[in-house]
Amino acid sequence: MPRGVEVAPSRKVRRVARPSAAKALSELGQLDEYAAKRTFAATPEPAPSAAPAAGGPLLFVIQQHSARRLHFDFRLECDGVLKSWAVPKGPSLDPSEKRLAVQTEDHPYDYASFEGVIPPGQYGAGEVIVWDCGVYSPDEEQAYSFADRDEAQQRVRDGLAKGKLSFQLRGEKVKGSFALVRTSDSKNWLLIKHKDRFTGPAAGLGDITERNRSVLSGLAVEEIKVLPAHRVPAATLAPHGPPSAMPAKLSPMLAEIGEAPFADAGWLWEPKLDGYRVLAFVAGDEVKLLSRRGLDLTATFPGLCAELRAQAADMILDGELVAFDASGRPSFNALQNRFQLKNERDIAAADRTTPAVFCCFDLLHFGGVDLRLTPYRDRRRYLTQCLLPSHLLQLVHAAEDGKALYRAALASGFEGVVGKRRDSRYEGGRRSGAWLKVKATQSGEFVVGGYTKGKGSRAPLGALLIGFWDGAGLRYASHVGSGFDAETLAQMRARLDGLRTDACPFVEKPELHGPTTWVAPEVVVEVKFQQWTEDDSLRAPVLLRVRDDIDPKAVRRPMHDQLPHAAGPPRANKELGEIGDVLRQLENNKVAFPLAVGPHRIRLTHLDRVYWPADPALKQPAVTKRDLLRYFAQVSPYLLPHLADRPLTLIRMPDGIFGQRFFQKHWEQERPEFVDTMSVFSEHKDESHQALLCNNLATLLWLAQSGTLELHVWHSRARPGPDAATQGADYDSSLAALEASVLNFPDYVVFDLDPYIYSGNEAPGAEPELNTVAFEKGKEVAFHLRELLQSMALDAIVKTSGKTGLHIFVPIRRTIDFDAARKVCELVGRHLLRHHPKDITMEWSVRERIGKIFLDHNMNVRGKTLNVAYSPRGVPGAPVSMPLTWDELASAHPLDFRITNVAQRLSQTGDRWHDALARKLSLERALSGART
Repeated sequence: MPRGVEVAPSRKVRRVARPSAAKALSELGQLDEYAAKRTFAATPEPAPSAAPAAGGPLLFVIQQHSARRLHFDFRLECDGVLKSWAVPKGPSLDPSEKRLAVQTEDHPYDYASFEGVIPPGQYGAGEVIVWDCGVYSPDEEQAYSFADRDEAQQRVRDGLAKGKLSFQLRGEKVKGSFALVRTSDSKNWLLIKHKDRFTGPAAGLGDITERNRSVLSGLAVEEIKVLPAHRVPAATLAPHGPPSAMPAKLSPMLAEIGEAPFADAGWLWEPKLDGYRVLAFVAGDEVKLLSRRGLDLTATFPGLCAELRAQAADMILDGELVAFDASGRPSFNALQNRFQLKNERDIAAADRTTPAVFCCFDLLHFGGVDLRLTPYRDRRRYLTQCLLPSHLLQLVHAAEDGKALYRAALASGFEGVVGKRRDSRYEGGRRSGAWLKVKATQSGEFVVGGYTKGKGSRAPLGALLIGFWDGAGLRYASHVGSGFDAETLAQMRARLDGLRTDACPFVEKPELHGPTTWVAPEVVVEVKFQQWTEDDSLRAPVLLRVRDDIDPKAVRRPMHDQLPHAAGPPRANKELGEIGDVLRQLENNKVAFPLAVGPHRIRLTHLDRVYWPADPALKQPAVTKRDLLRYFAQVSPYLLPHLADRPLTLIRMPDGIFGQRFFQKHWEQERPEFVDTMSVFSEHKDESHQALLCNNLATLLWLAQSGTLELHVWHSRARPGPDAATQGADYDSSLAALEASVLNFPDYVVFDLDPYIYSGNEAPGAEPELNTVAFEKGKEVAFHLRELLQSMALDAIVKTSGKTGLHIFVPIRRTIDFDAARKVCELVGRHLLRHHPKDITMEWSVRERIGKIFLDHNMNVRGKTLNVAYSPRGVPGAPVSMPLTWDELASAHPLDFRITNVAQRLSQTGDRWHDALARKLSLERALSGART
């Protein structure tokens, strides 16, 4: 009989005897050979240890190992250790290929998540990644033991003892039935794929080993040399936990409304499908499909239920039931037509002509383990592993870049996207801000409480009166008369005729636009609209559809989540709590006290010291150290991303802006343990120095306590990544090493516009002070530069320097070094100079700059720094280097943006500039444009 999951498996699993304690092998004794081959003081591999007590399915892992030869290590969990085989060519999905598998020593359970570099001279020296992992069960005679560890392990022991073990793998890359068959040499086995729908040719998968990246870190084995992976606990690789009975019924978790998608490492995004939300319960041969409001849809989709029975494991899946129109796009109307079918013959015909696909996006229960308290990032991995997809059962795509997925989703005919926090738990029955839905149009569900009489052909029904429930009852929201055609008019009137009532169902009778018929509030409709008006009604509502899948009693007022800004994620509760706690402590009237920042402590002193004197012209009071600390705390969610991983140059003014200034590039003094540093080679002194990094709130506040009024950063960052030409991380051993590292590859080309137009009040030899004439001329040149860059298809972004100048950035991929970036800036600058010679200069002589805007292309040099976005400046008025849109620049003045008002501005607009800076534009286009 063919192996696999093509035939619905029998649930009569063969019962086997449990091993006695006397027969059980000592797992630490099993690892003696493993320990004898390794020196754990020299290798990062885990030392032998007892496996954690666990419940749930058994784990398998396949690690790719670049030792003397690249090979794959195949490991099966059994009795607390990983039974291991070296497979030189890796697994094959072709049943005709028998892959050699050489049995090696047992490995500790913790080895399952090991990724890293085994150093030279150590056993197995080379790089290791987790190529695939998931759950497995013996599958002889299509009997499965996913929910019974003891039974599964006994079957594994029996199979290995006999020299033939048949098992089903459920991983991200490898799925289906396999066998390990021992040859005449007891150490040599054959790894063979059984015939099922997961064979290579049938599945169209080809050589599976060409998918060469880790399922944990996303790194290829050769990249692990320079990008060390962050280990995760081995126990999190597959569903685990105490045995738990499957609940008979659940309510789905719901999303709040978000204003715009974003890209953030803490979130994943899925397309929002236009269908019915469904929970699928699979327990043995019993399958049940329940809608969001608890309706049983099982009989309506027999084909899908057959696919779910063939999953060969007990589980609860959350997803969206979707039907498609003739063009292949999701069609809610096609799905609703399926729901109208009652006759078995009609349902069977619809299964053939209009199949409904269950698109799964969450796994709530598997193999006897309740997963609802497991973080979404792990549930998503388990779903990818455990689901055996078919043409009716699909996995929803997920991506980190919410903006890109949003565009792709709309192009494919979907409603929008849903963002989910990676660390979120499944809160059944709750609408949580950990999930955000972003749709192309604003819409919501409402309950119909009545309808008006229309005119002409619309006489039977002119408009619906809709509302939502709150604590007092049904609140009126709007009349809806748009969005109807002849068919929907007839269907709606037929639905409402049987619900007529004499009493108005709304708590307050709305203003009526004509003769009105009241109905019992039992029909739910989805309505799109422009916005809520000040009197709490809908502007420009349009009917989209009837929602039979939503309980009328559960309808509440649709609300937009109040995001900090449209381009970024809601702040985590932890972050909001930490900032709020800091701000509360700063309300203390004491001028010295220890400030708690999470687990860290900073000794604050002289909080009443004035850093910026009062400025009557700006109606601004004196700004003290306490005010600076408060400002840094408030803007930290926006400021810290610009500082992260960039060497800092500090401008310290511990006695205020009129006191002594310290220009500090290296930090040799003592520092708190929460302050990160990095060693960077200094080509001027031919030695390395410690540079500060500001990667957390505590460091930012410590710098303020140290009298740091200005923060200047490199144009490159010490964070290797796929956008960099090099991933070198040696910054301090030599000049050559520094030049070969990612610190030599900037994130942007910067155009520093510095006006040399004097006010006339400067002291002899002093640089121009801030004056309106100089700034306006700088803006004029900035717009000329923007126009030139746009002609080269480059999108430039701008910020004020906080003084008279402007900084204009063109984001690039990190594929060119500083020398090339400087040449690009010079080429563009000289082209601009030829067109505006009266306004621009690139001369080094100060005398030649007078009356012009100096374009400094030499700012694009490794080690040069500019004040970071949102950094204060140590000049009167407490101005801030402020990112702006080009429209805002047209009417802006540097002193519009000060410590006293920037935090409030950011709470309203967010950091739109940071998103623009994150967009990487190609150098090839920049160079071709610059040469034009």
